[in-house]
Amino acid sequence: MRPGATKRGQLVRTGIGTLLAALTVLVGGAACRAEPVQIKPSLLRLNGNLELPQGKTLGDGIALILHGMQSDYRQETVAALQKNLRERGIASLAITLSLGIDDRQGRRACDVRHDYALAGAGREIALWIAWLSAQGARTVDLIGFSRGGVQIASLVPDLPSVRRVVLLAPAFATAPEQADAYRRNFGQSLKPHLEAAYLAPLEQRTVDFLLCRQAPVLGVTFLYAYADFPTQLAADTGKPTLVVIAGKDDVVPGLGTKLPAGVRRITIDNSGHSFPDVYGEVAADAIAKFLKE
Repeated sequence: MRPGATKRGQLVRTGIGTLLAALTVLVGGAACRAEPVQIKPSLLRLNGNLELPQGKTLGDGIALILHGMQSDYRQETVAALQKNLRERGIASLAITLSLGIDDRQGRRACDVRHDYALAGAGREIALWIAWLSAQGARTVDLIGFSRGGVQIASLVPDLPSVRRVVLLAPAFATAPEQADAYRRNFGQSLKPHLEAAYLAPLEQRTVDFLLCRQAPVLGVTFLYAYADFPTQLAADTGKPTLVVIAGKDDVVPGLGTKLPAGVRRITIDNSGHSFPDVYGEVAADAIAKFLKE
């Protein structure tokens, strides 16, 4: 079971109505094609980027986009996707998860205490969906890139207001795959660190973690980061779901062969994990077609 899974739905839903009333919004006129957005539901300011095609409003529906591991809404793949979707008549809001940092800008700092988990990501996504609804969004679709795709797939069953789901090169990984990747990245075994985190989930340790070397990490955060995220999650969203596969993905190799048989998917031949250049345009074509169905 994923860390925090038993309480995930409760944490995502708790207090949304109360917090919505306290949201502070900094957003310009709808005529702008790209506009930074900030909300402050509690102590942390959350950032996003709103892209509206010419002549479109939130009432026409919108896609909420989640970035990859420890990145933000300015991540190259996400920024290109927003531009490409706008050109195809799809409005989008790319958000930055706080990961415990107020007004987070840029990649998540390694040397600042890592104290966050899936429930927190779910709460922030739910707050953004609530904000979009309050602004008149008729429908909300979810798009997650890389690790963001895994998070979206894990959380969407607790987000009933979502219409459709797109998983862009989702970084699904089983426990053995997580262990292999950790050994390749850091030259050591993952197992003793998992055991230490399991025994002391609320204690901080300095340990190699995700994209960081020797970072201060809470035990429960470490467990969440290296939990089992199987491809079956793509089949269990409860929503129409499309998986976009990069044909030459070196981060999630062989994804197409690992997905459950009933999962709808499209492969962008010869593309790397981040869908650079023309591959991003081809991916956007497939995503826009799916969202307009």
